[in-house]
Amino acid sequence: TPANNGVSHYVEHMLFTGTERWDETQLKNVITRRGGQWNGWTGAETTTYYAHVAAHDLDVALDWLSEVVFHPTFPADKVDKEREVIFQERWGRYGWLINTIDTLGFGYELDRDVSRALFPNSSLGLRIVGEDASLESLDRESLLEYYRSHYTPANAALIVVGNVEPAQVVDRARQFLGKVEKGTAVSKPPVPALPESGPHQVSVRGPWPTDQVTLMVGARTVGRTHPDRWPLAVLAELLDKELTEEIRYHRGLVYGLSAYHQIYDDVGLFAVSTQSKRGNVETIRREVEERLEGVRRGEVDPQAVAEARAAIKGRWALAMEDNVQRARWLAQWTFVLGEGQPLPDFQTAIDAVTPED
Repeated sequence: TPANNGVSHYVEHMLFTGTERWDETQLKNVITRRGGQWNGWTGAETTTYYAHVAAHDLDVALDWLSEVVFHPTFPADKVDKEREVIFQERWGRYGWLINTIDTLGFGYELDRDVSRALFPNSSLGLRIVGEDASLESLDRESLLEYYRSHYTPANAALIVVGNVEPAQVVDRARQFLGKVEKGTAVSKPPVPALPESGPHQVSVRGPWPTDQVTLMVGARTVGRTHPDRWPLAVLAELLDKELTEEIRYHRGLVYGLSAYHQIYDDVGLFAVSTQSKRGNVETIRREVEERLEGVRRGEVDPQAVAEARAAIKGRWALAMEDNVQRARWLAQWTFVLGEGQPLPDFQTAIDAVTPED
């Protein structure tokens, strides 16, 4: 909420400052001295912790994750230190200035303002890292209260990817995690009503030191489990290629352009985004909108769709060669699939997309 904005990310920081067995230095050496990697990150919907180690160090990773996630101590002398680290991570204590400038119509954050227009009264319009006032108000007790309500096995998932046997994983997970009290899953917040009016014109106006402008054109779409997510992925790939060729390679109006479908559990955002000098913006906008209008009229080249499908599948297959990337892909499905519901067959789902879709 606006009152505790940034608390998820703040708690993530605190979990690395000490546990019941290890102080901060010891904790951060457990994995690295085995040649592994560790980290955590906080997104709009989940916080993730991972350890990437050799297969023979499975026990080390599970032991470490169990200690970090379920046995932190939130040392009192680390609370202010991590608060300062977070302020330095974001831009210092100047959020009030950025927000004031934004209120006056001279904003910096187009992505945030677009989210606020498409998903009003939603936490998608809040900064994950938090605001000055909310970060200053969070103390050790409020961090602990949030931790106790959210960090339970009933509200979490364990994902293991690598050269290990499933039976071995279950056995070792039971050893290192089996004694943690299950707790209860956290109720999801109510979904705010989505506005039916549109289109939205969102502008933020610097002050920029250059004549370069960022342009986004797109629409609110569907969530992670909706069948339309697959055609939208192919459409993004197709538009990314066609618009890059036209606007970047043929006309030289931009350095880079991207079309993408940002997916959350229950909603999505489809966008084409690029940067160019101010005088080019209307030309680029017309080109993007004409391409989208052509798709709406059914002007979709079957060969272009086939090439887009092949590119998506190839990129996904390469990503799945990496254990961390495969784990990240699996993690997105953890809290949206029902009990026993299988993961989507990614390549089959992409292959099934037609020009009509």
